[in-house]
Amino acid sequence: MITRIAISNYLLIDAIELDWAGGMTAITGETGSGKSILIGALELAMGARADSGLARDPSKRCIIEVELDLRQVDGQAWFEANEVPYEPATILRRQLDPGGRSRAFINDTPVRLEQLREFGERLIHVHSQHHTLLLNDPRFQLGLLDQLAGHAPDVQRLRELHMAWRSVERELSAARKEEQRALAESDYLKFQLDELEQTALQPGEQERIEQELQLAEHADERAEAYRAVEEGALGDQGALTILHQLRPGLAKAGRIDPEAATLLKRLESCAIEMKDIGAEAARLASSVEVDPARASMLRDRLDLLIRLGQKHHVKSGDELILLLDELRSRAMGMEVLSERRASLEEQVKQSSANYIELAESVSKARTKAVKPLANRVEAILHELGMPHAVFQFDHRMGEPGPYGLDHVRALFTANKDRAPAPLDKVASGGELSRVMLALISLSAGSRDLPVVVFDEIDTGVSGEVADRVGAMLSAMGQHRQVIAITHLAQIASKATHHLQVTKSAVGEQVRTAIATLDRDARVEAIARMLSGRKVTPQAKENARVLLDQR
Repeated sequence: MITRIAISNYLLIDAIELDWAGGMTAITGETGSGKSILIGALELAMGARADSGLARDPSKRCIIEVELDLRQVDGQAWFEANEVPYEPATILRRQLDPGGRSRAFINDTPVRLEQLREFGERLIHVHSQHHTLLLNDPRFQLGLLDQLAGHAPDVQRLRELHMAWRSVERELSAARKEEQRALAESDYLKFQLDELEQTALQPGEQERIEQELQLAEHADERAEAYRAVEEGALGDQGALTILHQLRPGLAKAGRIDPEAATLLKRLESCAIEMKDIGAEAARLASSVEVDPARASMLRDRLDLLIRLGQKHHVKSGDELILLLDELRSRAMGMEVLSERRASLEEQVKQSSANYIELAESVSKARTKAVKPLANRVEAILHELGMPHAVFQFDHRMGEPGPYGLDHVRALFTANKDRAPAPLDKVASGGELSRVMLALISLSAGSRDLPVVVFDEIDTGVSGEVADRVGAMLSAMGQHRQVIAITHLAQIASKATHHLQVTKSAVGEQVRTAIATLDRDARVEAIARMLSGRKVTPQAKENARVLLDQR
């Protein structure tokens, strides 16, 4: 339960620190005095979103601390899972720094807001008028049904399965579209792939063909050149004959002139080289083949490679080979797309089966729970001054959704001559408040909530009904801590403890203060709630009677 709340620099509050006790605590005060500020501070400490402008003095830090006694709560597993040190007296702290930065702590350990919110929701339920309006929402009604019947964990798992199912369905849809696009291109891709594979491309082929074709197209010129060299080197009038004619003269001169002998050696070397040149030219001339068919074949092959290169916007045969590899990869990718699509179809089938199995189980549990729960709500409504009230759940099956296959709508009537109709169509504000009180009282018991906070649950009720509402809140306070903001003396008098909120103005400064009332102060406060601004002796006596009847 809550044992202490400390608030500094928050809206109309400079600084307050309140010790809190068990049982039921009533919070009263004039309209606009700031009663709901206390609840807002509590919600911030539980991880609610922080709007701008909450700090009373924007240049200073706003701090809200809530101390909780966890000795009667089995919560150590949460602390271990979130790596937060466990303390029987646990402190939640929310810190709003100048500039807008928000920080959260549990036992001085920094935590994320989601962690703070998750921890707070395990211990404290805050009910505001907004929640009463939500009661008209069929989805909210279904959520309450699941909480009351203890189905909430299964429904959470159902939401996860539905999310997984829809996620894999989206993947499958995208995979099918991708496969369809690939299939639309497949005929052309297959044509391109077959064309290039049939071409039997070889690395460096185009360059080799260009070189060979150039030789083939100039075969006559090459043969004629080689024969001319052969004739010029070895013919009767060729260079070798001339060299041989020069040899005898130099040989004679060389016997007496060393320089002539040197020239003779050089002449002999030239003769040997000339002989080799002539022989090589003769060999090359005989090796030249004039083959028009081969040249034509090479020309056709080169034309094919050039045409394919132009078609695919590449510049060489080697680039065509790279393109062929890419087309093969794309063809293999189409097979992978088909396999992925088949795999996703199987996943969708399995995800759907998992969801439907749990959804049908939850639906059966809901079907079994709706009538007993409606009867329990109805019984509480009778206690709250509606003896002819009828409360039912209209339970129908629908399409699969995040919350299962079920749709429920609360039906209600307060009059025995009227058939039950949708709650939002027939219930007045006071009736809605009492229905909500009945549901929350059952929910708090089913979830074993240590703390329940009611922000003006008494809207639209008065007199004997208010007395019964107060009695129910007081009874709830015997099993858990109940905090109730109220305008009604009948409810405030049923509380174990009483806080009064006041607002004062000093110059241009407006401040909210909160005080714990003793017996005499409670008599005065309740008397004022009964009679208005002027407190009469009779009002005080009535206040004492109400307190004595608590």
